[in-house]
Amino acid sequence: MADSAPQYPMEIEGKYRIENEIKLLAQLEKLGAKELKSETHEDHYLRHPARDFKITDEALRLRLVNDQWYITYKGPRTEGPLKTRPEIELPLASGTDAGWRRIWENLSFESIAVVRKTRRVFSLSKLHSGMLVTIDHISEIGKFAEVECVVESAEELAAAGQAIQSAANYLGLSFMERRSYLSMVLEQQK
Repeated sequence: MADSAPQYPMEIEGKYRIENEIKLLAQLEKLGAKELKSETHEDHYLRHPARDFKITDEALRLRLVNDQWYITYKGPRTEGPLKTRPEIELPLASGTDAGWRRIWENLSFESIAVVRKTRRVFSLSKLHSGMLVTIDHISEIGKFAEVECVVESAEELAAAGQAIQSAANYLGLSFMERRSYLSMVLEQQK
């Protein structure tokens, strides 16, 4: 089971349903946000053979971003209004994704779902160091904005949380979504 002490670095984010994307883009421009990139994501979530990630509030995924594969582990969330959790993401060497899949299959990991999205990433570093805003389009469940920071210590956590909530308010993001994209896609498939 995961260690109960917080692990750093830690990702802290607020995820919001987008009501009006044009208004959101206008507010991002007013804040001086800089668009960093546009990506397509294909997230393959894996089920552990002996550990229920739904109970432990963890996730393991194989992510394709444009043409680069990554493996990501997401640890349990901490309590609070924003989603705060350890996240470790590492790139895979080109062409090794099939080999990794065979390893996981041999260890009895199973694929449970694939979440496909397009993502635009904006920097809002003027508001808080390293702050990003992403706009995600997921055909099965809709459009979302994530306002996030990565913090290196407990001392940075409160300031980052306040900055995220202030940015979300200014951007007109009010419908917070605590569920993961995976949870929403699985619910939609039922």
